[in-house]
Order: sequence, then structure tokens, then C-alpha cells
Amino acid sequence: MRNAIRILSAAALGTMLAGCAGSVSAPEAMQAMAPDQKASLKIAGISADAEPGLAMSDADFGLIVQKVHGYIDAEKPGMVADGASGGTQMKIHFTRFDRGSAFARAMLIGLGQIRIDATVTLADANGAAVGQYKVSKDFALGGVIGATTTVSDVEDGFAKSVAEVVK
Repeated sequence: MRNAIRILSAAALGTMLAGCAGSVSAPEAMQAMAPDQKASLKIAGISADAEPGLAMSDADFGLIVQKVHGYIDAEKPGMVADGASGGTQMKIHFTRFDRGSAFARAMLIGLGQIRIDATVTLADANGAAVGQYKVSKDFALGGVIGATTTVSDVEDGFAKSVAEVVK
């Protein structure tokens, strides 16, 4: 009986800690949008790019843009109208994308961290920034949880954090 309780406790703790990878991190406003701008916000498109030399593919960009689009639609249906004229453009500019090392994370907490940092800019139809935010997401737990957490898990949390910009 004691072994069953220990196993269930360890599984529950592991599940709770693994949820940290997908949790939301509050965006840091560098140029906050006015409340009236947020209330009437219509996003005409979401795009992504990265700093030169950052190891990201078009598939990485597409997956994260798709996740951000999905999380915004779940919270505010109809806010994203791809291709709508005159709407606001959301641009995600990655400044850091470190996949880390599952082996290092398994060895010790803090090693092999997964880190994703970006600047999210909302620009009007003329290209002028109406809002700019810094969004960061990382994961550094160790042990079995660290070894089994993937960059995809952290991308989910990052996409949720980007969606927070327009809430």
C-alpha cells in the first residue's frame, strides 16, 4: 500500500511540474497599447522571423504562428482575420531560441534549459508600431521531468504568453 501511495504521489508531482512548461508568462510591455486600441483590435496577420544566426526553420515559425493564432481564436474568436485590409499586423521577432539538452536537464536542475525570447510588435496598416512587448518562456527543471520535457511543450507556453498580449 505504501509503495502505491509513493508511486501515485511521484506521478502527481511529476504531472504538476511538467505543467510549468506550458504555463503562461506575463508579457513585458515595452510600448503598451492604449485600452481603446486593445478593445477594437483586429489582427490582419501574424508573422515570425528571427535574429540572424538563430537556428530556426520556416517550420518552427509556422508552428508557433499557428499555435498563437489558435490561442487567440480560443480566447477572442474573430479577432484574427487573416488578410483583412487595414488591420493590425502581429510580428514575432525571436531573439533567442535555445532547445537546451534533455541529458543536461536530467542531470541537474538549471542545466540544459529550454529558452525562448521574442519581441512581439503590433503595427498598424502603415507599419507604425502601436504596441510592443517582450515575451520570454523557459524551462529548467531537472530529473525525469526535465529529460522528458521537449521544446514543443515550452512552445505551447510561449504561444499562450504571446496570446496574452492581446487580451
